[in-house]
Amino acid sequence: MKVVIVGRPNVGKSTLFNRIVGKRISIVHDMPGVTRDAIEATAEWRGKTFKLVDTGGLLESQEEITREIRRYSERLLKEAGVILFVVDGKEGLTSADQFVANLLYPHKEKVFLVVNKIDTKASQSNVYEFYSLGFEKLFPISAQHGKGLGELLDQVVSQLPEEGEVPRQEGIRLSFVGRPNVGKSSLVNAILGSDRVIVSPIPGTTRDAVEVFFEYKGEPLVLVDTAGMRRPSKVEYGVEFFSVGRSIKAIELSDVVCLVLDLSEGITHQDQKIGSLIEKRYKGCVIVGNKTDLIRASREEAVSYIRKRLYFLDYAPIVLTVATKGEGIKDLLESALLVYRDYCKQHKTSFINRAVEKTISEKAPPSYQGKEVKVYYAYQESSKPPTIVLYTNYPEGWKSNYKRFFERRLREHLGIRHSPIKLVLRSREERE
Repeated sequence: MKVVIVGRPNVGKSTLFNRIVGKRISIVHDMPGVTRDAIEATAEWRGKTFKLVDTGGLLESQEEITREIRRYSERLLKEAGVILFVVDGKEGLTSADQFVANLLYPHKEKVFLVVNKIDTKASQSNVYEFYSLGFEKLFPISAQHGKGLGELLDQVVSQLPEEGEVPRQEGIRLSFVGRPNVGKSSLVNAILGSDRVIVSPIPGTTRDAVEVFFEYKGEPLVLVDTAGMRRPSKVEYGVEFFSVGRSIKAIELSDVVCLVLDLSEGITHQDQKIGSLIEKRYKGCVIVGNKTDLIRASREEAVSYIRKRLYFLDYAPIVLTVATKGEGIKDLLESALLVYRDYCKQHKTSFINRAVEKTISEKAPPSYQGKEVKVYYAYQESSKPPTIVLYTNYPEGWKSNYKRFFERRLREHLGIRHSPIKLVLRSREERE
């Protein structure tokens, strides 16, 4: 069962969401309208689990993004088993609250009116005026301090069916990262075949990292749509600063990262910087050249251009898409599974050592301080990413150029063509 949190902006919906879930998932900020997409997580209370959904603030405004939030929230209300209608007890009843109440009247039986920010005696006196909204189930709380939350959650779980357990959604974590407005949300929607994340031509529409469960050819996937990452000089401290932090965290938690490019604008320095974040974290990667309908280059020319600009991601497959038309989506998913298989590969020690010997026989390491650099032994320490440990007499003698060559050729000999490998150099003394 889904429990959906709604209300006008800045009444404390995200604070309540984080408090119930027990983690800081939704971004909390004093500026109204921070949450735009619906953020979903599994919550637990008294042994029962349920899906909790945080939504964007509802307003009467006719701005495009506001209409999108309202349309999406209205669809979630139909799916909800319980609706937590959050209002600001400190500020008191407003016309904006009445507007939200009007949207909720068709679902009146499942609405819990949550009067938040009841931290002082003055705010307690404001509680009674909210009864005029016409909802019988009213709960005064302080989401920030947890006051009144137990009584609210007792009533929420009482609405759950007896089986009540929600299976935790696990799968291959596939994140979509890139600059603002390159088509990340459109790609997620094209994969899902529905508008599960808000899409808008306004840069910066997605602010939280949004996770959606999806299954492809029997493989469970967790699709993660992230906020657009602008150059640091363009990012002010505040909401966008934390959004970019969430995007970096999404990369770190990913199995495969889709680096989305807007080919109509070309590959920018910022695209390269984002690519380097993926490379430095040894993540599987699919390079997605989006908006190919807006360029004149042939497929071969586009792929060659991408490969040249993102040469350091030479292991990453390149997929060309038109997200708004659903073109290239199957190729994207197939490539993601291909990368994931390589990302998880594990080889026997004997096979690793033979591959290392082949690589060195093709090109030996340069000498270090006039002395030969030797490799005594190698093995695979772990996967995700495949991590190869080499014991050598001079770990510090491995020059970066040779190390890149060695990694590239070793990947080929190991059959790990579409995933990075992590090379760990250790001295003979460490082995002993």
